[in-house]
Amino acid sequence: MGPMVENAGVEFLRDMVRSGGRDELVEALKALHPADAAEVLATLRPEEIARFIEILGPETALPIFEFVPFEVQKETLEYLPRNVLVQLISNMRPDERADLVEEMDEVTKDRLLALLIQAERQNLLKLLTYPEDSAGAYMTTDYALLRPETRVRSALDQLRLQAPKKETIYYAYVVDDARRLVGIVSLRDLIMARPENLVGDIMHTNVIAVRVDMDIEEVAKEMVRYDFLAMPVVDGDNRLVGIITYDDIFDVMTEEATEDMYFLANLDTDEKVSSPLRRSVVLRVPWLMVNLATALVVSYTVHVFSDTIQQFVVLASLMPIVAMLGGNAGNQSLTVVVRALALGEMQLKGNWRIVLKEAGVGFCNGLAVGLVMGGIAYLWHRNLWLATIICMAMTINLVVAGLFGAMVPITLRKLNLDPALGSSIFVTTATDVGGFCAFLGLASLFIHQLLSP
Repeated sequence: MGPMVENAGVEFLRDMVRSGGRDELVEALKALHPADAAEVLATLRPEEIARFIEILGPETALPIFEFVPFEVQKETLEYLPRNVLVQLISNMRPDERADLVEEMDEVTKDRLLALLIQAERQNLLKLLTYPEDSAGAYMTTDYALLRPETRVRSALDQLRLQAPKKETIYYAYVVDDARRLVGIVSLRDLIMARPENLVGDIMHTNVIAVRVDMDIEEVAKEMVRYDFLAMPVVDGDNRLVGIITYDDIFDVMTEEATEDMYFLANLDTDEKVSSPLRRSVVLRVPWLMVNLATALVVSYTVHVFSDTIQQFVVLASLMPIVAMLGGNAGNQSLTVVVRALALGEMQLKGNWRIVLKEAGVGFCNGLAVGLVMGGIAYLWHRNLWLATIICMAMTINLVVAGLFGAMVPITLRKLNLDPALGSSIFVTTATDVGGFCAFLGLASLFIHQLLSP
């Protein structure tokens, strides 16, 4: 579990909380990273975590508490005395505070808002008004600010004063009297500049910023593209309203990766390994019903060719191979295209080339595995027509797999839906139906040749 277990241990931490020994607790935590301390802290009951915060003091405990899982944080707040809760919430970063409050019920939310001073309350309420997946919802209002007419000597003094309450001072944002973003200057630039120089003389005026209403996924792509540690956020009048830091974007990317993984597996993102049995069943059943409907389509396709299968029973043992290979190939194309859409590596316009490319890959792969399978079928059943038919069917089905593996996520994105949403069901259905139609259809067409000695 990490160093915390070795140095202190869960029971030791619990004993310190019960005894109220602050000095021993501080000593035990001194050599630990907050994340390691939080890992063990999260194993305690919410009331014990609240007591831990009281003993250490909100300011000392906050760096550790911020690493505690979100659900545990919410439960812990209910056990904190009013004065401790005020200090803890007031010292939180604005974006972290907004995320926490947003998930509260209305009664608890009103209680927390009432504890904040007016300026902090107004700032929090403003952050809560931004759409959930927008830049405004993820930004923090704790950033270093300078004016262009400030001399470098004075700017460094100002940063020293701002640093304790700002999330980062690696970059300072330069604004005019109307708070419009006019430039950016790094701490390195300030250190290397002459003390008598003006900030306006050394700042970079070609500032890359994002709009407050931009989708957070697009913001993530921009930050990765430019390799920024922080991205300034502006409103419609180019006024600086906040910044988004790289750690927030990393969280977004992790959430999106998890979401895509869940969607590809046809799961609801609200489900966790700890979800109650009833909730897991409720979340999974709808997609299973959709899957049942598509399975019936596949089953009907096989039923259409039941007479052909009865005449040449060998087909029944080989047709799953055609469908399975097509399903795997479809998921390969699907994964590549979903990733490209998620990372912004392809645009929605002109993507017919991608579709054709995946179809071409499917043709080449289908021909390769089809020839191998055709050879196996011939050695197995000594029937050249059967070998030819399964080779042709696998080639056709892998082309279908490439087409649908590319087209389904692209179509979903054009409909403003997540490209991974249910894609695997639709692609698998297409390859199963396509595979059975191609294999059994060709077998029906050439049934007399198959039955001839």
